[in-house]
Amino acid sequence: MKKLGGVVFDMDGVVIDSEITHYTAICEAMGEGATASFDHFLEHCTGRDEVYAMTRMAELSGMSFEDSDMAQWSVRKGKAYARLVAEQATSIPGAIELVLSVAKEFPVGLATGSRRHDVEAALAVLGGGALRNVFSAIVTSSDVDAPKPHPQTYEKAVSIMGIEPSSCWAIEDSPNGILSASSAGLRVIGVKGTNEESLLFQAGAVRVVDDLRELTLMTLKNWFTE
Repeated sequence: MKKLGGVVFDMDGVVIDSEITHYTAICEAMGEGATASFDHFLEHCTGRDEVYAMTRMAELSGMSFEDSDMAQWSVRKGKAYARLVAEQATSIPGAIELVLSVAKEFPVGLATGSRRHDVEAALAVLGGGALRNVFSAIVTSSDVDAPKPHPQTYEKAVSIMGIEPSSCWAIEDSPNGILSASSAGLRVIGVKGTNEESLLFQAGAVRVVDDLRELTLMTLKNWFTE
């Protein structure tokens, strides 16, 4: 019987409630031309990396741009995000408690489509820095050639953690993230947020929960053996 060996968490929408922060930072970085609504941002721009999000934002807003514009937007966005997340970093209910609980017994990883500077800015302040130095591996879109939904983010995370993908849960809230994790060989628990439960199952989740507070270390261990 296969036993649980570790857990890899997505970040945005799983550990930190940050979509509005990313949206606000991107709008600030891209300027007045970025007119797409937050609802459109959630529907069309999330679940992948920053370049994808800003490219889709530009398309939805009818903005033309060059590679040099994207580079400038990325720098501005990083600075804006760091400032905004320092002002208000809100964890997903139950996330900090779950990560710390799992980390007492198993290695935990973080696999995210965010840039490394955004992750570092968030972990420095989230829960008063409660999750700093907790993750055995942190893999961001800055660390891979092909971000989510490509499996490389999760492949690299479990490699650093020193565990087999098949012995690991991934916890994700987006279809693209689930596809990335499942393609890397991890079993995936989907968390309902802005996506329908059916979409999470279709992407490859084997379990879906409404809220992270439904999960405990014992639940993760028991579900893994089923």
